Amino acid sequence: MKTAQLFLLLICICNKGYAELVWNKNCLEAYAQVIKLNFKKGEQLIIQEKIAHPNNNTVLYIESQIDFLKTFISAEDKDLEILKERNEKRIKIISAEDKKNPNKLLFLGEFYAQLSATRFKHKEYIGAVYDIRKAHKYIEQNQKLFPDFKPNLKVLGLIHATVGSIPKNYSWAAGIVGLNGTINKGLEELRTLLQATYKKPEYSYLRDETIVLLTFLEVNLGKEKNIELMRQRFNTLENITDNQLLLFTKCVFHNSIAENDSVIELLSNRKQSTEAMKLDYLDYMEGTARLNNLEFDAQLKFTKYINNYKGKAFKYVSWQKIAWCKLLEGKVAEYQKIMKNCVPQNSSDLMTEEDEQANKDALSGIIPNPILLRSRLLYDGGYYNRAIVELARKSPDKFPTQKDKLELTYRMARIFDKQKKYDKAILFYNETLKNGNLQTYYFAANSALMLGQLYEELKDYANAEKYYLITLDLRNHEYQNSIDRKAKAGLNRIGK
Repeated sequence: MKTAQLFLLLICICNKGYAELVWNKNCLEAYAQVIKLNFKKGEQLIIQEKIAHPNNNTVLYIESQIDFLKTFISAEDKDLEILKERNEKRIKIISAEDKKNPNKLLFLGEFYAQLSATRFKHKEYIGAVYDIRKAHKYIEQNQKLFPDFKPNLKVLGLIHATVGSIPKNYSWAAGIVGLNGTINKGLEELRTLLQATYKKPEYSYLRDETIVLLTFLEVNLGKEKNIELMRQRFNTLENITDNQLLLFTKCVFHNSIAENDSVIELLSNRKQSTEAMKLDYLDYMEGTARLNNLEFDAQLKFTKYINNYKGKAFKYVSWQKIAWCKLLEGKVAEYQKIMKNCVPQNSSDLMTEEDEQANKDALSGIIPNPILLRSRLLYDGGYYNRAIVELARKSPDKFPTQKDKLELTYRMARIFDKQKKYDKAILFYNETLKNGNLQTYYFAANSALMLGQLYEELKDYANAEKYYLITLDLRNHEYQNSIDRKAKAGLNRIGK
């Protein structure tokens, strides 16, 4: 009898060895290092956890985050294939976990969300749509089973906000897979999660990541920004200079409120850990910030980005910005020579709308008007008084082409808008829209978008709706997708 009891006891002890999903000290520290892009430190802690607790499959999720961040940052095809292969194996293992653990469906949803984001960046649109459908299915199911489990809100908020801003020509995809959501709903879910990271210690590991996602969505999709609240979020963070993702996010925030000098200061003083994966995009950001202040040594930062970044995104626009430096230095021949680098051998290498635009500009052979270019750059940096001085009291013969004339009224409208001189802004936006609605330049479409946003800010929702719809009706212009997405986001915000 004693032998039988001992045997049963051994079985029970062995059964305690089944896989589990626990966020213990090793896992939390490893995840914190991964979010800082310190993958080596993260992997060392993962090894320690595998030795100490070989059945804790939370390490699979942390490893997936490493693979995802490497893939998303590098944008190399080989990294995407590695992520696909490894996540497929992880999905099989996690699927066998105890359904009573809320991390099971959360991890499965995140695996598919990672695949969707990277597929979309690599232009595998069909696969991306179906992966996000699977992600949504798992997280929605988890939300029903565990409604108080706040980590669900990360993926839910991201999905709801992005679905609410899908451009007109891609809205069919969301309908086919049954996705729905609004920007406001998604942002509110992420804000709720962020609050939970402060109130409940067990969720604090998600704080930095949530700030990154929430800030990016608020800047790109939200209209009314609580600037002081956003600023306060960053003030509560420590050691931001050695956390590249948070540093990038803070620069995105400063860019959104035209604090270009703050971007230059942050990036000039950043520290690069020898152990962390380098976020080369920060060099591109610093080059752009310096160029916006008409500092032509910015071309050194663009050259560094081109030489160091292994992916393709933003490389062609980097060449264009180097060429702009030469043009504004009066070196027209060098400008023309450098612009040839904006034409790839394969059009699929154009990963972003900025790169596509640089390629179009190079193929057109049109040399930018230096007056308009200087004004544009100063405007982008938030130097509105300097920007208007560039345009003021210039004779009409300084803007000889139709494009120049169209861009002139557009630039005037943008500056007056930022200076809150709304009557003048509306006048120049409408003039640009009237004269450019049949052109392929983006000036008219973006003028309609800006009018929609301006009227939304003034709470004149009838006119806001009118101009957002005009924006969506204008087709075959530059930056089509991003402008459409913002117009759709505007209609979404005002309940249309």
